[in-house]
Amino acid sequence: MEKRGISKLDLKRRNRMQILRVIRETGPISRVDVASALEITRAAVTIITNEMIEEGVLVEIGEAPVNTEKLQKGRRKILIDINVNSKFALGATVDEKEVSIGLTNLNAEVLDKASMVIDERTTSKDIISFIIQKSNEMMANSCLTKDKVLGIGIGVVPSMWGKLKIFYKDGELDFSNFIDKVSSGVDIDVQCGNAIGLLALASNDFKNLNGYQVNQAFLHNGNQVNLAILNKNVLSNDYSSYTSTIERYIVAPGGKSYEGYPDGSVKAELSRGAILNAFNDIYSKEKTPILFELTEGDKNNINTDNVFMALMRGEEPVKNLVDDIIAKYTVLINNLAISHFAKRIILHNYKLNEKQFDYVKREMIRLVSEEIADRVVLSKLDSRNNFAGGCALIIQNNFYVKGGMQ
Repeated sequence: MEKRGISKLDLKRRNRMQILRVIRETGPISRVDVASALEITRAAVTIITNEMIEEGVLVEIGEAPVNTEKLQKGRRKILIDINVNSKFALGATVDEKEVSIGLTNLNAEVLDKASMVIDERTTSKDIISFIIQKSNEMMANSCLTKDKVLGIGIGVVPSMWGKLKIFYKDGELDFSNFIDKVSSGVDIDVQCGNAIGLLALASNDFKNLNGYQVNQAFLHNGNQVNLAILNKNVLSNDYSSYTSTIERYIVAPGGKSYEGYPDGSVKAELSRGAILNAFNDIYSKEKTPILFELTEGDKNNINTDNVFMALMRGEEPVKNLVDDIIAKYTVLINNLAISHFAKRIILHNYKLNEKQFDYVKREMIRLVSEEIADRVVLSKLDSRNNFAGGCALIIQNNFYVKGGMQ
C-alpha cells in the first residue's frame, strides 16, 4: 500500500517557514514568545532556531529590554531576528515608461539600482538585454556569487504584456517565453508575475495591526487602473492576473460612457485618459485663466502640481472638478473597504505630495467618515524603486516559503 503524508523535510521546512513568518510580523522576538505564538514546544523552537542561526538565516541580537512594571525572574529573554544580509534579491519592473532594476537585501534595503526609459520604439529585445546586463553587473559590483542571490523577480504591468509576448494560457498568465529569454543570460532563478500584485507585496509592511493580520487593497494608477488585494499578508489569487477588472467598477451610476464598459465605470471616470479629458473640457484662457497661466497655454502641461496650485489660488472650475474626482474615488475606496474588509487602501503612482494628499483626505472625511479616510495611505514606493516588486516576489518564494532553506 502506498504511504502518504508529510515528509520530514517538508515538516522541517514548514516549521522554519512559520518561525520566519512570526519574526517578520512581530520584529525581534524571543524563542519563548515564538513557541507561544506557534503553540509548539520551547525545546522544538530552540532546536530549529539554533540550526537557523548556525546557517546564518537568523541572528541573536541581545537581551530583551527590561519591563520596569513587570520585572521577570531568572535570565532575561534573548531576542532573535532575521539576518537580512544572509541572502540578496534582484528585482525588475517593466511599466509603460521605464524598466527599473535593483538589488536589495531581505529587508528591501537597496544596494544598487538602474533604470532605462522606454517608448514605443523600444523592443522586447532591448528590455530583456537591459535586464540581463544590469543583473550581471550588479552581482559583480557587489561581489555576490550566485549562491548568495535568491534569484531575480520580474514584474510586468498588464499594458506591457503584449509587447513582451506574455499571454494567457489555460486561464493563467504564461511567462515561460519571457523567462526563457532572460534565463539565457543570467545564471540564477528567474520568476515573473503581474507587476501590480508584486508592487502590492512590496508595499506591505507585514506587521500586525493591534495583534491581527489585516486585508489590504492596492490601487495602481497608470495607463490602466489596477487593483491587487492582500488577504492577511497573502496576495489573493483572484487578483494575480486580472488586476484591471477594477476598471469595470461603477463609481458614478449613469455617468460617462466608454465602449465595452458600464456607464460611470472607473475606466470612463477615473482612468488617466478620462481625467485628462475632463480637464481638457474645462481648460481655456477664459474659463481657467490661472491654470492656463500655470501651464503656459499648453494642455500637455496639465499635471497634478499645476492643478493643485490653481485650486489653492481659488480657480473654481478646477476645484469643482478635483472635488468631483475625489468624490468618485471615495465611492471606490468605500466599496473596497466594505467588499474586501480592507483596513488599509494603498494608493500607488498617484504622485501626490503631503499637502495634496491632506486635501484629498479632508474631502474623504467630509464625504464618508474619518474612519474610512484614515485607511487610505500613499505607497512607500516611487517609480525609482518599483523594482522592489520583483524583489518581493523572489524573497517571498525563495526565502520565506522555503523556510530560508536552499
